[in-house]
Amino acid sequence: MGKAEILQRIKDAEAKVRAMTKDAEEKRKQLQAEGKRKALELTEAADVDLRRKLDAEIAAAKKEIERRKAAVMEEGQKKASALVSGAKQRVQSTKEYVLSEFERAEDA
Repeated sequence: MGKAEILQRIKDAEAKVRAMTKDAEEKRKQLQAEGKRKALELTEAADVDLRRKLDAEIAAAKKEIERRKAAVMEEGQKKASALVSGAKQRVQSTKEYVLSEFERAEDA
């Protein structure tokens, strides 16, 4: 094996190494880009899932608020009806009292 052949083998080996290094670098970049894309997809999927869960919790909370509001309104309506009923009953007795007072004052 002569010097020229040895030098040619070294050059060939260096060219192979450069080609392998270039291929490996391209593969690394490709894998890195794919990893970033997958990470972004996972992040977006998690965000969508979280948003769906939050929306469901908000809807449940609003439903509970509406239920409580309806209960409070119903209780208030019952109290108001009781007050109106009591007032109506007192109106009749008040009329009778005023009339008797008027008659007594007229008789006096």
